Amino acid sequence: MGSAADLIVFTTEDLKLCTNNFHENNLIGLTQFGKLYRGQIKQQGFNIGSQAGDVTVKIWDERSSCITFTDDEFLMVKEEVQFLTHPGIKGHPNLVKLIGYCCEKELKGVVYDLNPWDTLHNLTLKDNLNWVQRANVLLQIAHLLEFLHNQDKPYLVLNTNASHIMLDWDCKPKIVDFGLISGGIIGEMTTIKKQMPMYTTGFVDPFFAAKGGSYWHTSCDVFSFGVILLGLVAKRNSERENVGKPHLGLDLLVHNWAKNAYRPNCSIVHRSLQEDWGYFAEDGIAITELGMSCVEFFPVNRPTMKKVAECLQGLLVFQRLEDARPNKREKTFHGN
Repeated sequence: MGSAADLIVFTTEDLKLCTNNFHENNLIGLTQFGKLYRGQIKQQGFNIGSQAGDVTVKIWDERSSCITFTDDEFLMVKEEVQFLTHPGIKGHPNLVKLIGYCCEKELKGVVYDLNPWDTLHNLTLKDNLNWVQRANVLLQIAHLLEFLHNQDKPYLVLNTNASHIMLDWDCKPKIVDFGLISGGIIGEMTTIKKQMPMYTTGFVDPFFAAKGGSYWHTSCDVFSFGVILLGLVAKRNSERENVGKPHLGLDLLVHNWAKNAYRPNCSIVHRSLQEDWGYFAEDGIAITELGMSCVEFFPVNRPTMKKVAECLQGLLVFQRLEDARPNKREKTFHGN
């Protein structure tokens, strides 16, 4: 397991116990390769460094049509542990903190030190986020992707979507799935991973997908982020609840409503959000233009995640927040 010496090795029974045998009441949502559950491990005597003992448990579902079997059935667990425990990555405020893992024939999973509110996908469906919260989530995810892309060997997340972003009770977003990650310490994308994105939801880059998945680039993450952005500000369900199914939602999102609704120098921000505190008409136009540029068909026409983050940071809503809370601005994470 590489740098996993300080992690807890859980058994299948441990994870069943902390999730009440994976009871449906503890199910948070689906990922591309499995499921997310709420857990409580305080009563089991593990020292997890969290007073409450509330955790998030992610398991891999080997019956999922998205999984392509390899010679190493534990590969996804190993890669995630390797990534999340790497000194240059570990501790980033928008990446989950790994407590431990389970690698048994019966069950493969990981445990995060995260008291979950819900996934971004679910909260969008429930309409539980106001304008400031949505803008904050977008800015933090943009900074995270910028950070990963700016490594000496850039990371490519590839399956970034609203179901893979968890929010804690402070509305801080955390990415919780890395099943297709490549670059950095993980190394170049394997042939198997190049083929897997063809089975993701409506966040897959159409330009590279049209090439049969033979080549992927950091601009794919920009496209996925643009899909998240447009769905979040317009209150549109980008995923169509197609996690684990072919990317049926892609054309529906980009061509059927976003591009039809778009007009230069106009906003597609939902009317109800335009009535929220902190909303400015100028921001609505700017964020609409940004989202549309991210989902441009040709990657050369898309901005980098650095440009995306700069654009979001320049929104008037953040200037207003800085004026209201001048001492609470978070520092940029640079790793160890």
